Amino acid sequence: MESTQDTITWDSYIKAASKAAELSQYSDAEKLYQKALVEAETVGKERGDGSTDDVKAHILLSLGDLYWTQGWHAEAEQVYKSALDLRQKNEGEQSLGAAECLNKIAMVYRAQGRYGEVEPYFRKALAIYEVAADPDDLKVASTLESLADFYKAHGKYAQAEPLFQKSVSIRERALGEEHPSIGDDLTNLALVYHASGKYDHAEPLYERALKIAENNWGSDHPSVATVLNYQAELYRMKSKFEESERVHWRALKIRQKALGLEHPSTAQSLSNLALLFHLQCKYHQAEPLYKTLLEIRTKDWGPNHMHVAEILNNLAEVYQDQGNCAEAEPLYWRALTITQENLGQEHPSVAKALRNLAELYEEQANFDEADRLYKWGLGMSESLGTEHPDVAALMSRYAALQKKMMDHEFDEDADDAPPWRDNSN
Repeated sequence: MESTQDTITWDSYIKAASKAAELSQYSDAEKLYQKALVEAETVGKERGDGSTDDVKAHILLSLGDLYWTQGWHAEAEQVYKSALDLRQKNEGEQSLGAAECLNKIAMVYRAQGRYGEVEPYFRKALAIYEVAADPDDLKVASTLESLADFYKAHGKYAQAEPLFQKSVSIRERALGEEHPSIGDDLTNLALVYHASGKYDHAEPLYERALKIAENNWGSDHPSVATVLNYQAELYRMKSKFEESERVHWRALKIRQKALGLEHPSTAQSLSNLALLFHLQCKYHQAEPLYKTLLEIRTKDWGPNHMHVAEILNNLAEVYQDQGNCAEAEPLYWRALTITQENLGQEHPSVAKALRNLAELYEEQANFDEADRLYKWGLGMSESLGTEHPDVAALMSRYAALQKKMMDHEFDEDADDAPPWRDNSN
C-alpha cells in the first residue's frame, strides 16, 4: 500500500507538470517536476533497490524537454546526461532508453553549436536503434532524419542523401505513402538533390510532396506554400522562369491570405519573386517588391538588422543595373554600416559590401574612390587569408582596377602629348 501511495504522489506531480508545460507555465512545471524527482529519489533511498531509477530517468527527460523548449541548453544537457547515466546503469549501454537520451543530447549540442560532438551521439543512438528496435520503428526514422538534416545543414549532401532515403522507406511502410511526415522527408531529400545540382532528381520529389500536402491540408494551406516555394526556386535554377514565376505567385497568395503580408514566410516569397524579376532584368517589377520587403523587414527586425542590409543591397543592385547610381550609392553605404555594426570590421560580408561600393564608383569612373574602398576592404580582410572567396574576388577586382587606372593615365598622357611626339613606341 505504501508503494502505491508513493507512486500516486510522484505521478500526480508529473501529470500536473505536464499540464503546466502545455499551458506554457514553465516555472510552475519546473517546480512540479523537481518535486516529483525529489519524491522518487526519497523513495528510492528508502527502498535501497534502485526501483525508482526508471521513473527518475523519465522525470529528468521531461525536465530536459522543458528546458529545451525555453532554450536553456546547458540545463537541458545536464539533466539529459543524468537520465543517460540512469538508463545505461539500469537498462544497459545498448538499450533503447539510452538511445533516446543520446538523441536528445545530440540535439542540444547542435543547438549550442558544438558540431564536433553532434555526429558521434547521433551515430551511437542510430546504431542502438538499428539493432534493438523494430526495423520500422519511427524512432529509427526520426534519428535518421536528425542526422541527415545535420549533414544537409553542413553541406554534406552525399552523407545526408541515403539517410533521408532510408527514413522515407521506413515511414512509408509504417504509416502509408500519403502520411504528412513522408511529405516532409521527401521535401528534405529533394532539397539535398537541389543543393547538389541534381535538379532532375529533385523535381519529382517536390511534385509528390506537393500532392501529399494538398491532400492532407488543402490547396491553400501554408505547408503547401512551403513546397511551392522550393519548387519555384528549382525552376529558377533550371532557368524555367515562367514556371518559377507562376509557382512563386501561387505561394505568395497562399501565404499572404493565410499568414498576412508581414509574416516572415510571406516576406520570403516577396524576396524570391523580386530576385526572379531582377535576374530577368524586369526592374520595374523587382523594385516595388524590394521596397515593400524593405518596409516589412525594417518593421519586423528594426532598421539596423542584417535582413535589412540584405534588401538594401538588392535594391541598390536594381538601381545600379539600370544606371541609376545616385539612388544606389546611399543604399550601399547604409548596408555597409549595418553590416559593420552587426558583424564587425573583419567579417567577409564587410569585404563584400565594400566591393559593391567600389564597383559602383568604378562604374562611374571615380577610380580614386574605388581604389580607396578596395584597399580598405583588403586591409580589413588580411585575417581571412587570400584564399577566402570574398577576399579573392576583392583582389581580382582591385587588380583589374589598377590596370584600368594605368590605361586611363596612359590615355590622358597621350591626349596631352604635343602633336610632334611619336607615341607609337
